[in-house]
Amino acid sequence: MTTLGAPFLRQIQATIEKHRMLATGDRVLAGVSGGADSVSLALVLKELGYPVAVAHLNHGLRGIESDQDAEFTCRLAETLHLPFFLRKVDVRSCGGNLEAAGRFARKEFFRATMEEHGFSKLALAHNRDDRVETFLLHLFRGSGPEGLTSMAPVSGQTIRPLIEASRREIEDYLRSVGQSWRTDATNFDVSFSRNRLRLHVIPELAVLFNPRLAETLSRTIEVLEDEDAWLRIFTERWLREHGVPRPGEFALDAAALHDAPPALARRVIRAALREAGCTLEDVRFEHIENARALSQPGKSGKTAQFPGGVEAAREFSNLVFRPAAVRPPEFEHELPIPGEVWIPEANFMFRAEIVPPEGASAHAHRVLVDGGRVGACVRIRNWKPGDYYRPAGWPAGKLKKLFQRAKIPRSQRHRWPVVVADAAIVWVASFPVSRDFTPRRRSQKIVAFEALPV
Repeated sequence: MTTLGAPFLRQIQATIEKHRMLATGDRVLAGVSGGADSVSLALVLKELGYPVAVAHLNHGLRGIESDQDAEFTCRLAETLHLPFFLRKVDVRSCGGNLEAAGRFARKEFFRATMEEHGFSKLALAHNRDDRVETFLLHLFRGSGPEGLTSMAPVSGQTIRPLIEASRREIEDYLRSVGQSWRTDATNFDVSFSRNRLRLHVIPELAVLFNPRLAETLSRTIEVLEDEDAWLRIFTERWLREHGVPRPGEFALDAAALHDAPPALARRVIRAALREAGCTLEDVRFEHIENARALSQPGKSGKTAQFPGGVEAAREFSNLVFRPAAVRPPEFEHELPIPGEVWIPEANFMFRAEIVPPEGASAHAHRVLVDGGRVGACVRIRNWKPGDYYRPAGWPAGKLKKLFQRAKIPRSQRHRWPVVVADAAIVWVASFPVSRDFTPRRRSQKIVAFEALPV
């Protein structure tokens, strides 16, 4: 460790050790934009002896200045004798929100570089002031504890070694070692809410209420982080007991969710949304409360929508989180007798065989039918509104009502396979055979239909 900047280096090393950011054998990819924070990140990790490489994304948003940032960062890596990875993208061509597109491009670049070159940790240069700004932005937006602690020192493979250092300390360190950095002029554009907060709101709050505001709020964030970690343990325990992961979706026990304390229920819902593929960035308090209301008795069949195309649907005793339903396509397949056919829309394999009248058996997925009434083949189609069914041993009625009685979730009904002969329903999978097609004592041919979920 050099004597220049030694106190700052010791401070960052203490942060790394305190939060257990790095272990023996870790290889670090540092995201470096060319600004003061990321330049100091590369210098500090190099000076502390960690195996580090530099990654820079040229997003092209500032024209020649973006190219100059890339050139500066490349020279920095060469001076430090560090591996350098560069990608240039045209973020404007992505359309939509430029800031969001830029974030996605950076994230994807870092992910691909880490995967291809075997890096175990991604170091980002967020500092204490960034953290306080994010805290206040989320507070003003109405975030809960998870949102207020979103810029954590360690998050999966991502580490933030500068998270306890102020912007002034970082720039003082760079000056002490004679290292220059790039300045992004857009950081002074007060049309951006973060810049207004940094340049005007926080300094004014510090003058009016607390000259050490950033330090005080940083301690508050640490307290919230500790409490958040404690609550996370209870959330994970609850999910193990009452959550059911399914392919493409996540189900919760609605009654247990209704009985849970509100703070726990909200965290559980956020966890379920993450499992269903929701980013949570645009999820507000009202969205969470709408989902929580679905846990009340008598809400079966109701849904709540979330940003990003995710929905919560109450299905009898479960509250299911999944990508918003897209109406499945209509289908109709022919099943010869004997023969078999796969129904891809429903993930069922149907089989028909002629069996001897004596000793033929049926079970939940296999029924026996009077072969003289069905002909040489049947058709298998999806349920249609208005279908009327007369299952043996059950009251006759519209299939929709029978689905409700059997607690078939609404999301599955449209693709539920129905076996028909001409216009008459012979059998609906998982139900008794139609009383009109039940074998009689004098039936000469018995056909066994079997539906096997794939």
